[in-house]
Amino acid sequence: MTEQNLAPSPEPTGFNLVLPPGWGKIDLHDEVVNDSILNLVDSSIGQLPENIPRDDVSKVRMELFRELRKAARKASRANGMMLYLPVERVHGSVVPASFVVSEPITATGAGFTSNQVLNGVAAERGESETVTVDGVTGTRIERIVPPTERSEFEFPSRRVEYIIPLPGSPLPSWLAITFSTVGDGNPESEYSAALVDLFDAVMMTFRWSYE
Repeated sequence: MTEQNLAPSPEPTGFNLVLPPGWGKIDLHDEVVNDSILNLVDSSIGQLPENIPRDDVSKVRMELFRELRKAARKASRANGMMLYLPVERVHGSVVPASFVVSEPITATGAGFTSNQVLNGVAAERGESETVTVDGVTGTRIERIVPPTERSEFEFPSRRVEYIIPLPGSPLPSWLAITFSTVGDGNPESEYSAALVDLFDAVMMTFRWSYE
């Protein structure tokens, strides 16, 4: 299952990853984003109990579409091309987490190596470590981000970012995959840590595709 075209051969043409149960994806490109959201809404609504009144189902459907459209706009403004998020409720609540895969970022300046760029980004954003994702050496960055003045959340978020060089690219280029969660309101809690572990497990399933 190819998630998104990236570049012609010999660069990767896309990527694959395995989502946790209850998660879905939204393609953020303008020409398909609404259809992508509607597919996710239909899948989620299809899991509701059959005895729910039709009017209530319609209300849930409209509200879910609005929520997903809002999340998609926010991710798109952040240069995202794919948004992944949970759509099934657990004990009555949606898991407060998501991650975004950015459009590939290509270096425009001359004289910078991939390692120099990765090290520079890591130094600015938080605690970092070297990781290997499908045979490619990248950087994993983790940090706590306080809420902004206009944020709908009053709690800080825990963020993890994987920055992975695109293999075979003629110019230094990277894919950024950014995870964010407010957890249970405490970014240092066991629940928040468990959600981070879940994202790290997803990233271990990441594979480049060349078809």
